[in-house]
Amino acid sequence: QLASRISGHPEWNRHVMYRATKMHYVEILRWRYRQRALRSLRITDKGIEYIAKHAPDKLPLLLSRQIQNARCHEKPEKTYRVHTIATGMVMAENAGARIYPTEKPSLLKNGLGSGEPPNDNASYYYSIREIRDAIMEATEKAIAKTARIIGIIVRGRYCYCLYYTGFSRLYWRPATEHNLAAAIQSILIEKGFRCDTIRQIIIGSTLRVAETIAKQGMDRSSRYLTVSKYYDKCHFITNDSNGDALLRLIINPELATDFEKSIMIPAFLPPPYPTRSYDAVTPDGSRPVILNYQFELSSLILIDTTPDGFSQPPILLCLDYQVDIIQKIVGAMIEVRAIEKEMPR
Repeated sequence: QLASRISGHPEWNRHVMYRATKMHYVEILRWRYRQRALRSLRITDKGIEYIAKHAPDKLPLLLSRQIQNARCHEKPEKTYRVHTIATGMVMAENAGARIYPTEKPSLLKNGLGSGEPPNDNASYYYSIREIRDAIMEATEKAIAKTARIIGIIVRGRYCYCLYYTGFSRLYWRPATEHNLAAAIQSILIEKGFRCDTIRQIIIGSTLRVAETIAKQGMDRSSRYLTVSKYYDKCHFITNDSNGDALLRLIINPELATDFEKSIMIPAFLPPPYPTRSYDAVTPDGSRPVILNYQFELSSLILIDTTPDGFSQPPILLCLDYQVDIIQKIVGAMIEVRAIEKEMPR
């Protein structure tokens, strides 16, 4: 799957991987874990020498990952955790976020970074390891407890906390997750980011996972994942190319605004008065229109099926592949329609 989501043609990417394996630049590790096959690629010393010669600017990131992942190849569950972190990093880069240390401000005092102040018009990705190191450096007695978060994307005043819904040995502990999010916000403000809003992004393999999470409701006790009121919003994206494109829209307000204008104008009219309950009204003014292509779970869970001032139930607009699942979440009282325009990619 990653062969089609990283830069380059999928067949060429597969050819490069097979060639690198044959020339012993990487080695393949295999396990049987929880009735599934788990494969992992590990770069060899020969591969590190090749990177040092042909891409020296990427070497610091590679060496830091080698040190951090040294013990992860001993147990399959730790390898699985590394894979989830890598998934978040790949999706962040495909969404336009800067992932390399030399392209973004460092969260450490003497860390490798761009040396430039944070740019409100740029998106920066930080893995959970970078976050944990920054917290440990900020307070000597601090203990960065293990949490389900796999990384963050920072842009302007927004910090997006990424979570993966796959297998994990960790239960969902609200206090731990919320405390870590607060610590992340403090670190970002200290480093010059003007972050004042924290949002949650849940990555899932299929949209059925979103239905399962939504049925639990808001702030319900769950060992899996919980849509929490602590976060300003909670988005759900799939681990595929559609998720990459949707993540790009979520973290780019300007791009999202242009896309939303192309959807709403001239098909619908603006609300008669400022409101957060709906985004537009039908031309005859009889039905409110709600736009939720960003799959904001908290809005779907708390949606009002009978808004005041209207004789008919609302219309909810979303992307074509989201229609069936969102219809199951909101129920039969609300009409769910597909947006005719395609997402910018």
